Amino acid sequence: LGIFSTRGRFCNRTSYGIEGCRLLCCGRGYQTRVRNVEEKCNCKFVWCCSVKCDTCSMRKDEHICN
Repeated sequence: LGIFSTRGRFCNRTSYGIEGCRLLCCGRGYQTRVRNVEEKCNCKFVWCCSVKCDTCSMRKDEHICN
């Protein structure tokens, strides 16, 4: 049919805008999952001319429309 749903889309739990879970999920609710991710952190500029970063493990909450 070519009809797209917002099921499975990531949403922002704290936003009241169009990216917020309340609007984006059309009242169907959402699930929250916690993921462990590695990201660059503590980046420092090294003269001259590079940036050195550590790799930090972080927990991130993801909110996904039902």
